[in-house]
Amino acid sequence: MLTIDSDPTINPVNIGAFIILIMNDMTHIDISISSLYEITKNEFNLSYDVFVYTLDWLYVIGVIELNDRGNIQYATK
Repeated sequence: MLTIDSDPTINPVNIGAFIILIMNDMTHIDISISSLYEITKNEFNLSYDVFVYTLDWLYVIGVIELNDRGNIQYATK
């Protein structure tokens, strides 16, 4: 995930940690993908591709789920 020439702040591990913090601090149980992208983009100025790679990684490791409404929710809440 990290390479010698990449920006260490713009990688799925770092962005994933930020998303986990955001979702952990939320008072509601889910968030739309577009809202989460806007929050993350404002913090990191990242592309949508990197954001989606991060969501894929968080899903694979069991941190997030997609609910019936198509929103992202923190899997442990």
